[in-house]
Amino acid sequence: MGNLVGSLRYREPSTVEECDSTWETDSESEELQEQQPGDHLNITEPSNEADSKEGDQENANIQNNDTRESAPKLKRSFYAAKDLYKYRHSYPNSKEHRQPSEYRNLRFYLNTIPLVPDGIYIEEILTKWKGDYEQLEHNHTYIQWLFPLREQGLNFYAQELTQDEIKEFQGTREAKRRFLVAYTVMLDFFGLKLLDKNGNVARAANWQDRFQHLNECHT
Repeated sequence: MGNLVGSLRYREPSTVEECDSTWETDSESEELQEQQPGDHLNITEPSNEADSKEGDQENANIQNNDTRESAPKLKRSFYAAKDLYKYRHSYPNSKEHRQPSEYRNLRFYLNTIPLVPDGIYIEEILTKWKGDYEQLEHNHTYIQWLFPLREQGLNFYAQELTQDEIKEFQGTREAKRRFLVAYTVMLDFFGLKLLDKNGNVARAANWQDRFQHLNECHT
């Protein structure tokens, strides 16, 4: 009943301010709204009429560029702040009513069911995919099974986590062992390695090749 009442009271934020966020990017966004484009530029006075016309045209181009560049920053900041708002408030609209037999993320990590839609078991990913960067990069269905979230992602076959399933996962040694291996597989993909149980990471031996490849593919 408590979850039901909480979901009825929840209202989706419509502005950054409603997201009770303390991000620095939010403050920067507000400053961009108040500041006229080009105000931060130090432009000297032109020495003659011809220079003046060229200076006015250049200033106008800079202002247009500033306006175009600032708009997406405001949008990205809001969506990011809204996602964090839902995270901090424990996803008020999420459905928490599942039986243990319905914990598909845990069952996947116990190697009892494959991921959908590809039908691949986690043991195959952990034992055969490490170092297979082509497979890891171009297959887009496994990532939400390997690292499930509490909200729906792009793979609609993947199931959102619930608080109860998280607790069950934390109490299952086999699932935690596989999760750690999965983490190291993805660290290796990004050219990183796990140093210790505290979660410290460092560059792996192949970090330059991986960094260069990822920069070229995603820029």
